[in-house]
Amino acid sequence: MAKGVRMTGLMNEEISQLLVLQDRDAKAARLEAELESIDPEREKTRRDSLQAQQVLEQAKQAQMQLEVRRKDLENEVGSKKEQILKFSQQQLETKKNVEYQALSREIEHVHQAISELEDQELELMEEQDAFKAKLAEASEVAEAARASEARTLSELDEREKNIGTELDELDEEREQLAGTIDKKTLSHYERLLDTKGGSVVVGIDHGSCGGCHMKLQAQEVVHAKSGRERVTCTNCGRLLYYTREMILANELED
Repeated sequence: MAKGVRMTGLMNEEISQLLVLQDRDAKAARLEAELESIDPEREKTRRDSLQAQQVLEQAKQAQMQLEVRRKDLENEVGSKKEQILKFSQQQLETKKNVEYQALSREIEHVHQAISELEDQELELMEEQDAFKAKLAEASEVAEAARASEARTLSELDEREKNIGTELDELDEEREQLAGTIDKKTLSHYERLLDTKGGSVVVGIDHGSCGGCHMKLQAQEVVHAKSGRERVTCTNCGRLLYYTREMILANELED
């Protein structure tokens, strides 16, 4: 039975059945909309997780680049030290004071270069130490994202399965309901459902159609009150019904 509608003696039995059918169709539409939202949710979950992994990979790459730069500096210092050994050996072999002094100046220049390289190396090591915290944070975020992705995808799979089961049950129930309704009436209802959405069977509200809100002819209201026949709105074609509660409510307000 449709929620919020009491089936009184005033209501046409066919309308009562259509109200139940309309309630089930509305529920199915909500479930189908929810089902359609699951894939986008999956994609968003995967994107968020992938983005966290990419941030971590970028952090790892940056750390590797720092290490490569430090190794390059180490190698350059080693090369400079070899130059000093070479120049020192040449000093031992030379007998000319001019050449000896020139080699001494070269050695001094190389020492200065080594000092500058070692300063750069120290700065890089400090940068690496500071970067460890960023890398740890990125790793923690990526791990949390992976766990969240696994959990959310599992929940979405379960939700999808449950919605599928509910829709199957609704389809079966709808088929049974539809079989109890006059084919011409059902056809009219389904045509309206395609064009008007979920609001097809509507009540009369103070002499107006509950769907398009246009004023109804007095005879239409009388027929709806009698509950003896199917009544449609001449403006929008929706199926109309009138319950005793509506009559009492209108009388109290008038």
